[in-house]
Amino acid sequence: MNRKIIAFSFAVTLSFASYANLSVVNDALEDGDVVTAEQVFTQLSKDEKVSLQGQVLAGRILLDKGDSEEAFEHFEALRDDQTENVEVNYYLGLSAVIMAQKASIFSKLGYAEDFLEAMEKTIALQPEHTGALDTLIGFHLAAPSIAGGDKDKALMYAKQLKNIDAERGIEKLANVYWQTEKATLAMQTLQQGLEEFPESASLYFTRATSFMKDKAWDKAREDLKLAIKYAPNNKVKSRALYQQGKTSAESGEEIELGISALSQALPLSDKEYKPWIEYRLAQLYLHNKNFSKAKDSLSRINTSEDDDLKSKVKKLKKQLKKLTS
Repeated sequence: MNRKIIAFSFAVTLSFASYANLSVVNDALEDGDVVTAEQVFTQLSKDEKVSLQGQVLAGRILLDKGDSEEAFEHFEALRDDQTENVEVNYYLGLSAVIMAQKASIFSKLGYAEDFLEAMEKTIALQPEHTGALDTLIGFHLAAPSIAGGDKDKALMYAKQLKNIDAERGIEKLANVYWQTEKATLAMQTLQQGLEEFPESASLYFTRATSFMKDKAWDKAREDLKLAIKYAPNNKVKSRALYQQGKTSAESGEEIELGISALSQALPLSDKEYKPWIEYRLAQLYLHNKNFSKAKDSLSRINTSEDDDLKSKVKKLKKQLKKLTS
């Protein structure tokens, strides 16, 4: 039975066992369905809501709703009494790193310190926590050294992840090699990974993005076709479809393939990615001289929360106006 149907059944039928309600909240969050998670959470008893599991779920709902500051404060307070709890430390770390990205320059370092403390504690408590390892790798690759970033630690954590989850670890290891200017080693790592995991959507996707950077468009398209074919869920599939469309938009080749890919991605994608899909569609319609569809796509784009996209859309609108005047 579909998880959303299960969640709805639990939300309206209070006679079900309480532990199942908590499970449904968790399952909904795992599926990215925060609406169902919040609805079911409101049906929990007071005791369930104030239990440790209930409080962790409450914080995760805040995170998934985008209320990262509230989530950070929630988990920070929870951690005061639950210093040795893996989930509390992990989600405190997640909320901290999100806040570090949003905060002013004066607050970024403090949130970065909170992130490292919480995630390193998570790993100390549970060395095989793949989510924490994954997040630490990303942080150490992206953050400057003044904020605690350390590419040697990124490499160490990637190797640790590879020993736990080989496929995921290979992907991260290749990313570390690229970020440390070891492109040949990165490609060798991915090739070896694909020999071991020939149906790995993530490895094909990762290699495709490298081909895109090198403008090896044909190779990128072939890898993206396989990433789409082997995608384990709609989220992964929509990302690969978007990149297929982007490849066509940037190369000016295989326009119909790109339009088809983006059209398939649109109903599968998260809200935050839909504007970018519409932007890429507008680019492709301009390539095809289908100006009316390009105009329609541009009119649907909300750029209020993305300055980079806003600039790109403004430029494309000028180009459209020039072509149609």
